[in-house]
Amino acid sequence: MWGKRVAVLAISLLLTGLTTSAAHAGTGVTPASTSWVSGEHGWVLGVDTLCQTQNCVRLIRTLDGGTSWTRVPTPPLAVPETGRLRVLFASDAAGMVTDGEQLFVTSNGGTRWEPLGFKGTVGALGFDDAGFLAVVHDGTSSRLYHRDLWFSSWQPVPGVEVKGQAFGALAPGQVSLSVPFQENRYWTRSPAGWLEEPAPCTVESATRLGTVGADRYALCSFDPGFGNMTKELRRSTGGGPFTTVSVPPREGITTGFAISPEAALVAATGRDWSFVHRGTGEKWATPLTLGGPSFEDLAFSDARHATLVRGGPGQEFAEVYRSDDAGLSWKPVAV
Repeated sequence: MWGKRVAVLAISLLLTGLTTSAAHAGTGVTPASTSWVSGEHGWVLGVDTLCQTQNCVRLIRTLDGGTSWTRVPTPPLAVPETGRLRVLFASDAAGMVTDGEQLFVTSNGGTRWEPLGFKGTVGALGFDDAGFLAVVHDGTSSRLYHRDLWFSSWQPVPGVEVKGQAFGALAPGQVSLSVPFQENRYWTRSPAGWLEEPAPCTVESATRLGTVGADRYALCSFDPGFGNMTKELRRSTGGGPFTTVSVPPREGITTGFAISPEAALVAATGRDWSFVHRGTGEKWATPLTLGGPSFEDLAFSDARHATLVRGGPGQEFAEVYRSDDAGLSWKPVAV
């Protein structure tokens, strides 16, 4: 057992060394969040260390896989005292940024930004074929809001609501709203609108969603222990009921989930270690293990390209990692 720990520590130190030696791209931005729409086109939102005043937020983008970066006009976000800055793009044009209290959207790659237009705590973000989606808590209820891609205002989606501040999860064609140990509700998108269906996870579970083709997936995480928790990957085929198809490793408390036709990925953290577990069918491995802060923003931009953020401003590390082989191997991206 100690031999395994020593080996993991050596790998962690080696990867940390590689990250430190990687030449920074000179943007001056400490990464907080990342979003990629392809293997080459990506965005990073973070704190601008070159700003003359403290805690300036800056958005940057790359068109060549992180070799070079360009600063993008950034709306007036604040660095949150709790929570984190987040960015999410669906294409080179359509994207969102938030500090948890403010939400801005763009339909032209950041040339122009438009605010949410009302007060609330911003939760899960996503997109559908018609535009932007966001879960917002107004102090009483958590609702799913929709905004057309072009010029319109945010509107609540009728019926997609729970009382209290909910943990929200969004994936193409599906949304989950859950208040832990109280309520867990789930809706899917059809030509008739959003229809409620039985939730894929129990009320005791944290739900994360993914979509691959016509199949819907849910990662249900529950029974947390000291640095670990039970995780079940469930699938709905052709609109049928969810069934458990695989069980990822218990190591780590879940912080992220992503799925593509190539593999399922689970980010987790616990006992001063962070992990990316990778599953193909019923078989799972852990190709990335690093000491220090958690992995966030785990996502696929296509079947084989995946990215994540390790840590963030004010933490021990603030780094972007990418995989070009569906999570089998990972490398840092200089920012």
